[in-house]
Amino acid sequence: MDANNEAITVLYYDQTDMTSICAEVLSNLDVEKNQRVILPQGYRDDKIIVAILDGDCHVRNSLGDRQVYS
Repeated sequence: MDANNEAITVLYYDQTDMTSICAEVLSNLDVEKNQRVILPQGYRDDKIIVAILDGDCHVRNSLGDRQVYS
């Protein structure tokens, strides 16, 4: 495994409050040969991980953020 200095963004739901999606940027993580990122021990605790994105991403809108017009 090699250390990766590139940032990733993790999209997840907090298990204690699943009303909105959360995003967190992580960097300096180990990466397997197949390019799979190794998250820190215990990071998944109390989270439902939805996606891992390359780079420092900003979520503009997510499900339920925008008003529905009829």
